[in-house]
Amino acid sequence: MTKDEFRRLFLQALNVAADHAEARLERPLSRSFLIELHAPGASEEAVGVDRALTTLYLGKDRFYRIIDVAIRRRLPAKSVAFVRVSGHPPAPFSQTWDPSHLGPFKQIVAENIEDQDALTG
Repeated sequence: MTKDEFRRLFLQALNVAADHAEARLERPLSRSFLIELHAPGASEEAVGVDRALTTLYLGKDRFYRIIDVAIRRRLPAKSVAFVRVSGHPPAPFSQTWDPSHLGPFKQIVAENIEDQDALTG
C-alpha cells in the first residue's frame, strides 16, 4: 500500500468517526481534522492529517496492527480526532484490525465529545 492509498484510508476512517460523532451530538461536524496523535515519536500537540501520516505510515508492507480513531472535540471549523496506535508489533496489512475494509483503523466512540460551539454559542 502506498502512502497515498494509506492517506485515503485514514481520511475515510476519520470521516466514519465524524459520522459517529454527528449521530451522537445531533449536529454536523467539520471534515477538516486536527489529530491528537498517540504514537511513538509523536508530540503532545494536535497536528494536521499529513503530519500524522508521517508517523502512522511505516511503509508499503509494514503497518501498525490497530489504530484507534474517534472524534473527541467539535470546534467551529475543525473536528479534533483522537488517534492512538496499539502496542502490537507492526505487521503486514493482512494482519491489521480489518484488512478487508479500514485496515488498521478501528472505530471507537468517545464517551464525551466536547462541543465547542455549544459551550460558546
